[in-house]
Amino acid sequence: MSANFGRMIVMARPVCQNCHTEWSWKDTQKSMMQFKRGMICPHCGETQYQSRDSMMKTSMFGILPLFLGLPIVNIFNLSWLGTTLVILGVGFAYMSIIPFFMKLSNKDELLW
Repeated sequence: MSANFGRMIVMARPVCQNCHTEWSWKDTQKSMMQFKRGMICPHCGETQYQSRDSMMKTSMFGILPLFLGLPIVNIFNLSWLGTTLVILGVGFAYMSIIPFFMKLSNKDELLW
C-alpha cells in the first residue's frame, strides 16, 4: 500500500475556536450569506473568522463553476437557458460543499 493511503481528505464542518462546537451546515450557510468578514458563532456568540488557509482553499474552489460549467456548455452546444442552468447547478454544488472545507479562527487573518 502507498504511504499516502492514510492521508485521505476528511470533510468536516467548521468548529468554533472559542467553544469548540461544530457548526451545522445550515448555520455555516447562513453565516456565509451575510457577506461579512466576521461570523457570529451560533453557540457561544463570539466572532469567528475564516482562516487564511481556508480562504485560499475556498477561493480556489470558487473558480470551479467556470472550469466545469463552460466546457459542458461547449461540449453539448447548449442554449442560453441550458447554459444558465448548468452554471447555476455547478454554482449550487459549490455552495453546498464549501462549509465542509471552511476552517475558523479567532483572529482576522489577511489573505496576503
